[in-house]
Amino acid sequence: MNWDDLRYLLALSEHGSLSAAGRHLRVDQATVGRRLAALQRAVGIPLVERSSQGMRLTAAGEQAVLTARRIEDTTAALARQLAEAEPRVAGTVRVTAPDTVASQLLAPNLALLRERHPELQVELLASSRAVNLARQEADVAVRLFRPLEPTLAVRRLGTLAFALYASPDYVRRRGRPRLDALREHVLVTDDASVPGTAEKQWLEEVGQGASVALRSNTRYALLTAARAGVGLALLPCYLGDTEPGLLRVCPPEKVPPREAWLVVHQDLQRVPRVRAVIDFLGEVFTREVPRLRGDKPAVGTRRKRR
Repeated sequence: MNWDDLRYLLALSEHGSLSAAGRHLRVDQATVGRRLAALQRAVGIPLVERSSQGMRLTAAGEQAVLTARRIEDTTAALARQLAEAEPRVAGTVRVTAPDTVASQLLAPNLALLRERHPELQVELLASSRAVNLARQEADVAVRLFRPLEPTLAVRRLGTLAFALYASPDYVRRRGRPRLDALREHVLVTDDASVPGTAEKQWLEEVGQGASVALRSNTRYALLTAARAGVGLALLPCYLGDTEPGLLRVCPPEKVPPREAWLVVHQDLQRVPRVRAVIDFLGEVFTREVPRLRGDKPAVGTRRKRR
């Protein structure tokens, strides 16, 4: 039996389909099916079977998954231990962060990190999903909540302010909104897949009775709709303030802020290449404090007449 084939069985059990398992492992669906078929031929009994709901594990497959998970955890722990033996700041570090944090804060600053460590390569995964650091789905994560797993080391990066934004055209048509009268306005807001964060709950409370024109799981869609005059959008200030087609229409002090946290597995925090990325992320968030807090005046606001 090829032990590596167990990874494909484990991915199928955790992600539910051949295509989803392939996306997780970064291979195509046919490769997943081929490796599973090879595994079943090697062990001589069926491990998966087709049902009306798709692929599912047999009883033997469930047993195999338990073993596969132990093997994966042991292999990941060994990889973390061996990584400390590399003294150079070289190799690949995979970083995961929410899409706007990845694109607005991290990516524009990577040139400085590259200049310091030319042998370091960063893989930047833009996702709000809390990936499993113990299983090496990423090396370092920026999360907008504090994780509680005992195997993770965490560090507070800073506070993110939010505000309501609208296009100049929307303000001309509907007037500048008041928080005590948002029911007279139109919102573009998060869909049900976005967790009940403090700022989302705030908008639901103050925006009771308002018409909702769009729900989305990405802030970029909300930003684009607000810029087109569809409605009001609640956005992080580091995103909304840099968009020339938007006006800030409520102060960030009225909206509950979010905290950003740097997260890394305890076994990796002393690895030189990971340590370099950790220090870099801390520098970026320190440098961007005014922007993160919404201290800078909103782009597009009218200047006072001289």
